[in-house]
Amino acid sequence: MIITSIQELRLASPAHALDSIDGLIGFIDNSEHDFLEDKLGTSLYSSLCQWNNENATVRYNVADYQTGYYNRLLLLAQRVVAFDALGRAIGMQAISVNNAGINQMIADDYPAPDKNGKTIDLYRDTCTKEAHAALNQMLRQLELWCQENNDDEERQEIVTLWKKSRYYYLVAQLLIPSCQVLQEYLNIYDSREKFIQLLPDLQFIQEEQIAPSAGENFLRAIVTYSIDGSKPDGVQETLLQNVLHRLRKVVAALLAGRAIVLRYTKEQKVQFHDDGVRMFETALTYLRAHQQDFPEALVKDAPWYVAPQPAPDPAQSPCAQPSGICRQPSRGAALWTDPLL
Repeated sequence: MIITSIQELRLASPAHALDSIDGLIGFIDNSEHDFLEDKLGTSLYSSLCQWNNENATVRYNVADYQTGYYNRLLLLAQRVVAFDALGRAIGMQAISVNNAGINQMIADDYPAPDKNGKTIDLYRDTCTKEAHAALNQMLRQLELWCQENNDDEERQEIVTLWKKSRYYYLVAQLLIPSCQVLQEYLNIYDSREKFIQLLPDLQFIQEEQIAPSAGENFLRAIVTYSIDGSKPDGVQETLLQNVLHRLRKVVAALLAGRAIVLRYTKEQKVQFHDDGVRMFETALTYLRAHQQDFPEALVKDAPWYVAPQPAPDPAQSPCAQPSGICRQPSRGAALWTDPLL
């Protein structure tokens, strides 16, 4: 576990008056396994727990930026678990169970919560909101560490382990490979968690709606360019950027019209879908107009590709006689028809 003392809980969530962590151990354990572990990935979560056990030193008053990568990750992860666990526990903390049955818990120095439960619901909602905010902060920090270019061993180890998690920020083989890219086309409030929830829809749109019309080989080359910037030989960077931008707009529009987790009205979803279809037709027209700017081997199998017609053979022209007199094509015998009235 990454929270084992009341001091760690107070550091992560100071707005409580708990004196002991004993009553929350079960909730903390559930939060770590149900809410945190899959975000880090089992490998990184286990490594973080091991590091925490091996480095149980006094670090509660040390700022994040003054510590190593594992300690900074631990502080971020503890906030996630603390708020989630407190939100899970509040319902049971508000009551007591004894031989007399279920009773509402009260204290001499604190007034009892309102009987309609609004105070409890508000506290639970606040904890849930803060838990997701802390989670997004942790995922954003991991993403930044992945983009850093230094030789720190701790950073490299964390990045290597996080790549095994499905929450690793860069998704291979997608036109929209990260939350940061999707945010540029569709407002998901910069939520890494929501981006992961949208992955099945993103994959469906690309594989079942975009690929059949764009062409498998061509789309694969565009996806590779979107991931690492590798471009086919002889293709201009500006052209690839324009194509990628147009296709990403299509994916974002179709995603907004399809995804259940994106809360739009039925009318808005229909409009998004129609816009996506229209933009896709425009993108295919753009590709057809620039097909000569791509290697033929890359685009010849694409449905939108129009093979160039061979130039006419001058020797077969009826005006190819040396004298310059055009030879008229032979005419067959005229068919008899009844005279017109």
